[in-house]
Amino acid sequence: MVGSKMINQHIKPVLSFALVLFGCINPLYEEDIEEFNHGNTKEEMMNYFSKNKDNLEAIEGLWSLGVIKALYVYGIKVVTESEPNRMDLAVIKEGDLFRIYKMNGDPISFIASFTQTDESGIYDYKCYFTETKDMVSTTARLFGNSMLRYEYDAPKGILMNYYYKAGPYKEEVKRIIEDENIRLNWKFYWIKYIPVDSTKTYYPLFSGLVDPNPKG
Repeated sequence: MVGSKMINQHIKPVLSFALVLFGCINPLYEEDIEEFNHGNTKEEMMNYFSKNKDNLEAIEGLWSLGVIKALYVYGIKVVTESEPNRMDLAVIKEGDLFRIYKMNGDPISFIASFTQTDESGIYDYKCYFTETKDMVSTTARLFGNSMLRYEYDAPKGILMNYYYKAGPYKEEVKRIIEDENIRLNWKFYWIKYIPVDSTKTYYPLFSGLVDPNPKG
């Protein structure tokens, strides 16, 4: 009963915060920040894929990224939002890393890459946010060379830097973030469109991505 009262006490500021939160641009792909210029133009990336089309690694190519965002406060999911086609990304092998670039070649606010593991189809994913200096890492799974999935919770620096807004509940929101009673989960779904395996068809379902012709 005490726990229930505590949650009810905070639910109004939580919902107000949720509206502010999801009215903002996803900080992972903030288009107006020019913190890091990766130096690859769209033309250069397309030339790379064309020149190496017969020798590309499974994860290399052009991808459409979708994301499902879910906000949890005191363990309760209060808001969800999905963007099926958030942006286009390129994955290019550079040494032991598979670097991630925006397809339009614009400067970006993150530096991200995949690293292949000893297990087939499993990659270590790391992303460094250049503005907040946060680093996240998780495991990504490649399905049929045409889909990628991974997820992680937004680090505290992202929440504080982008979603700590002035308003009637400012101090409450700050306390919730500092006490780690708020969690913003991002689930990422990638669909490859270059190169494409014409023998397989994939349907992006936002309850998960499903292979209609699974192996095994």
